[in-house]
Amino acid sequence: MNVIQTSAWFPPDSFGGVEVYLDGLVNDLSAIGLNCKVAAARSQNQPTIEQYNQTEVYRYPTEDLKAFRNWLIENRCEIYHQHTLRSGCGLPHLQSAKQLGMKTIVTIHMPDVACLRGTMMQGGNSACDGKIEIARCSACLGVSKRVPIWASEVLSRLPSSIAVPMRDLLRHASDVRLRQLGTTIATPAQVRNQRRQFDQMVELSDRIVVVCQWLYDAFVLNGVPESKLVLSRHGVSTSVKPIARSPNSPIRIGFLGRWQETKGVQILAQALQQIPNAPVELVIHATHADQHSAANRESVLAIAKTDSRIQINPPLARSEITNALAQFDLLAVPSQWLETGPLVVLESLAAGTSVIGSDLGGISELVRHGIDGWLVPARDVKSWANAIAHLSENPDTIEQLKQGIQPVKTRQAVAAEMLQLYRSLIGEY
Repeated sequence: MNVIQTSAWFPPDSFGGVEVYLDGLVNDLSAIGLNCKVAAARSQNQPTIEQYNQTEVYRYPTEDLKAFRNWLIENRCEIYHQHTLRSGCGLPHLQSAKQLGMKTIVTIHMPDVACLRGTMMQGGNSACDGKIEIARCSACLGVSKRVPIWASEVLSRLPSSIAVPMRDLLRHASDVRLRQLGTTIATPAQVRNQRRQFDQMVELSDRIVVVCQWLYDAFVLNGVPESKLVLSRHGVSTSVKPIARSPNSPIRIGFLGRWQETKGVQILAQALQQIPNAPVELVIHATHADQHSAANRESVLAIAKTDSRIQINPPLARSEITNALAQFDLLAVPSQWLETGPLVVLESLAAGTSVIGSDLGGISELVRHGIDGWLVPARDVKSWANAIAHLSENPDTIEQLKQGIQPVKTRQAVAAEMLQLYRSLIGEY
């Protein structure tokens, strides 16, 4: 069987959750006899073909849809499987495959397909059910709640060619009321366009793979037939024996993630400020120290300068993560948004290390509170401080949590699920 796998990103350019998932899937499908061809976008002028490990990857310029289509025509096969819905690999790419008569599958790895905020957090504060509604989503994005529903509906029908220039014109106005007017004018139209794109994705997809239950539920709320939906959670490749902790030593809590506020590393630093005498070491291996996370990084670094318990270490290579996880007593995953995984939770459990994480989204689906991990209200620094203090003062509880860890789903199981899906679509059953 021949399968095309596509994404806006692929290693070695980057190693986010989508890239790691797709690289593993391609390798595991190849191991059971499938021929996978990978196409991935890149900021470059001309298409290239290169090898990444054992995989041949077609690299096409991010803005060159024609090059992608030509490659797709030359490599047409039974199954087309897309893993992103971004400008470099989005709806036009999916549509191209559909027009060529291939069976089309989209795996949803991120919440932004149904959420313009990109976090699935209503108003940035509480978990949303994911249903796209013009008035509610507009209010979440800054439109005053005093704007009546009928007005939002009317404004949502404004063409983008009118709404966006008006917003941009008013964005830098000195009067805050004019800036708010710009938001009020443009946002409902953006939400309607989001809904239109969502519906187009559903129409173009023969199957939609979601990697967590809350995404599945959100898609059903938005009218997606359950016959089109496939729930297939992440899997991991290896497990290692955890390293025994030394008696009476401080508990080691690790953080692996981006510096961005949505990943919540600042919550951990702030929590430690509230428990200055707790016997804890916080080991931070944070990534992506860019302009989007500079302010949050600086705030954490400032706290670390006053607290010797906080270690700021270099980011880890992919090959180093498993062993690093095994050396922690707990992995902290304090995400401030609805994760669809994250993969690092499964990697931690596979390494025998329990997780202390936010009670949101995919984290709360993977961690069983008091059994194999600890769940904490995501935004409540005091609750994080209390939880860390409790666990540091009761190390036996951490050992009990480790004993509660069950075998973790493997990457090979994910590949088997995808093989079954592919076969069902081309009628091999």
